[in-house]
Amino acid sequence: MTVVFGVIFAVGLLALLAALFAGEIGEIGEIGDDGGLPFMSLTTLAIGLFGFGAGGLGADFVGLPTGVSIGVGAGAAVVLVGIFRGLLLPYMLRQQSNSHFGRASYLGMTGRVELPIAPDGWGEITIVDPDGARVRLKARSEEPSTLAAGTQVYICDLDAEYVRVVAIPALD
Repeated sequence: MTVVFGVIFAVGLLALLAALFAGEIGEIGEIGDDGGLPFMSLTTLAIGLFGFGAGGLGADFVGLPTGVSIGVGAGAAVVLVGIFRGLLLPYMLRQQSNSHFGRASYLGMTGRVELPIAPDGWGEITIVDPDGARVRLKARSEEPSTLAAGTQVYICDLDAEYVRVVAIPALD
């Protein structure tokens, strides 16, 4: 059973490292988005595997029976997931929301078309956020004609994928 716990521990550890370096920790995009478990993300699953493997491996090394080792592993997984979901994740998300601007803050901002926006398609605009960073956004427009590159636009609405823009008439 030691080998099984060791493999689960290694898989959990590798998944945690991958989530750390790939940036999945704390992101939206949970398994529950399609009707699954609403509290489960890939990072949470990795933490559970890591906790189960570590707890079971530790109990196995101490010499506890297999059934008890499985229980200890499950308990360790529940505790680690609880700590992550209940304490660490909300803290990290609060820090992120304090240091970055969300999409809703783009409403009312002006920008410039980078990739032309056809009436029936999408293009790309750039804006400068309140910190002075240049942000590229996918955009749509209800304008009757194509918005050419360089056109000044106003962000009037947004959805999950696009910002909706209208052209700003040039002052002559």
